[in-house]
Amino acid sequence: MPEDSSNEKKTLLTSWQRIGQEGVQKASEIWSAVNSEAAAAAKGAWEGVKPAHKVFLSDIIASPKKNAFVRKWLGTDITYVSFIGAMHVGALLAPFYFTWQAFNCFWVMYFITGCLGITLSYHRQLSHKSFQTPKWLEYALAYCGALAVQGDPIEWASSHRYHHQHCDTPKDPHTPYEGFWWSHMGWLLDNEATIERVGDRSNAAEMAAQPFYQFLEKTYMWHIAASALGLYLLGGLPFLVWGFCVRTVWVYHITWAVNSVAHCWGKQTYNTGDLSRNNLSVGILAFGEGWHNNHHAFEFSARHGLEWWQVDMTWYLIWGLKKLGLATKVKLPTQKQLDRMRIEPTTA
Repeated sequence: MPEDSSNEKKTLLTSWQRIGQEGVQKASEIWSAVNSEAAAAAKGAWEGVKPAHKVFLSDIIASPKKNAFVRKWLGTDITYVSFIGAMHVGALLAPFYFTWQAFNCFWVMYFITGCLGITLSYHRQLSHKSFQTPKWLEYALAYCGALAVQGDPIEWASSHRYHHQHCDTPKDPHTPYEGFWWSHMGWLLDNEATIERVGDRSNAAEMAAQPFYQFLEKTYMWHIAASALGLYLLGGLPFLVWGFCVRTVWVYHITWAVNSVAHCWGKQTYNTGDLSRNNLSVGILAFGEGWHNNHHAFEFSARHGLEWWQVDMTWYLIWGLKKLGLATKVKLPTQKQLDRMRIEPTTA
């Protein structure tokens, strides 16, 4: 290879960066360079379709690795799409089974599974170790997360850690660089591609060593079935439709929106080198998870809404637990860390 060509390739590799608000610069060359052996070892390789289209109202060029639907479908894919589809069909029955009691059941289950379970437990405590609680409380909160029907705690935390490790690179399980659909839910329906990226659970070894999480992993679907049955016994079909189907679909899409919407639209306050954005709507609906650029800048932080006006319900709960002596070792960024990561540092 000529020396000039080699130097040019090295320059492309060293200057390659995940494209955010700065726009798309030399996208085709970058994708080509990423396919080099060195880059593939570090980040994975973009195989197949080259950058083809922009994500709507965004500066992100989507480059799917494969066709989302015309591909090999594994049994697991069919199982997932059948269950998720059934939940959506059940949610469409909501108007026919509306009662105020069932509607209230929806809100209670939304808080229990979405806030206590996914954002407080699965995400901030288990995935990022942002704070500690007594084991009885940790396990109770993790059980709330299991009822969200998003996988057992080990699976969820492990997959999420890989997202941060390889954020918006070819090894990221759900980057919008592979399209909005992929980042939102397509990755869940392609088990072959996803397991290739997140199948090794060794990054959650400390959880896998605990009997409680082992038990949940082995018996996971029984707990989901029991929760659906319990809701039916409490309030019949209205509770099953609203408390299980509608709530599951609602929490699904809000959680998925953190991966998709909050990586496509919003503002970047901190220089994270990835696509993470602060998105007000997702911030409210996902109990503070939508302040996603803040989170990617300070993954360890128990607080995502770093400004006073950034509503962060999950942080308020952690703060309350700390006041009660139930949350310890609560991690927060220092002012020096905030200033160092800020895209436009404030002047003294």
